[in-house]
Amino acid sequence: MVMNLEMAKKLLQTGIQKAKEKGMAYSIAIVDENGWLVALHRMDGVPIPTAEIARDKAWTAATFRIPSSEVSQFGAPNVSGYGLNAQNWNERLTTIPGGLPIWKDGHVIGAIGVCGGSPDEDVIFCKKLIEEIQ
Repeated sequence: MVMNLEMAKKLLQTGIQKAKEKGMAYSIAIVDENGWLVALHRMDGVPIPTAEIARDKAWTAATFRIPSSEVSQFGAPNVSGYGLNAQNWNERLTTIPGGLPIWKDGHVIGAIGVCGGSPDEDVIFCKKLIEEIQ
């Protein structure tokens, strides 16, 4: 299974519905397993920059195969890793919470990034959307 437009649309529709039920507005980005954008939606009322931030979160989660918030571990000077940091490695890389990989049968099929709430709210919202397709 791979991330396709049909699956991405289902995630977006579910996300929009759940956000409205909560009285929230989010930007939601869906990428494939390589981090390429499949779908992006910025709900009315959410700040404009949230769309790009959501995309960055999804890209980071897909390419590193871990939540976006965990990527900072690779820049820690006492941990062997890639020696990277979000300031000088890549314009898409982010350590902001709210990007999660989507796993199916032991493989990453894509990732989702959301932005519009607090970091904790964004993570919880991502998890709920992923549960919808699994």
